[in-house]
Amino acid sequence: MFGKKYTFETKTTRLRRLLTSGAFLFVLSTAIIISFIIYIPIYAKMQKGRAAGAFFQKSPDAIAVFTGDKGRISHALELLKKNPSSKLFISGVYAANSFQTLIEKQAEPHTGVAVNNLGMQVDLDYESKNTFENVRETVQFLKQNSEFKNVLIISSDYHIMRIKLIISHYMKGDKPEFYFDSVTTSFTSWNDVKKLLKEAVKIARTFFLMKVLRENVVSEED
Repeated sequence: MFGKKYTFETKTTRLRRLLTSGAFLFVLSTAIIISFIIYIPIYAKMQKGRAAGAFFQKSPDAIAVFTGDKGRISHALELLKKNPSSKLFISGVYAANSFQTLIEKQAEPHTGVAVNNLGMQVDLDYESKNTFENVRETVQFLKQNSEFKNVLIISSDYHIMRIKLIISHYMKGDKPEFYFDSVTTSFTSWNDVKKLLKEAVKIARTFFLMKVLRENVVSEED
């Protein structure tokens, strides 16, 4: 398909060959990109199943939730209610928020978690403005609490793959065991689909910068 097909190739046959080859490469590239985009939430679901199996009869030492999209904090509080011995770390909190106001603004009423009973188990990170900084501050939190061996990271399903990619770049040597749970996105609205498409671009960019160029991604729009 890609080589010269005729010994004496005319302009017409050459153009036809190039168009055929170009169309084939376009279709192949498009199929690969679409498959990758579809795989992102599937990957998160696989990670969710792995976490469920790991914490079926035991609790994570720490639960870290990255703020940003709806449902994340509510999901983390539900898990904390089921695992009261776990320490909760909330990364990316707006400067004006306390834990109380954060719960009032973002948690669902049905969570039924007594805030006063959780205050001593919760740490807030006010520094993070993007995913890279979420991971950085979470790593610092874990370094300060080296007794934590099993850590559950919570975010939206479309976000999990990039978080795991950045963690693998950051954490070297002796490290906690990371598990990932997520809020499921329906992708029935164009807004949710746009989030997925945007995230696919970010994952590709992060992989290229971190794994190919070996750079630290210190700024991004999230």
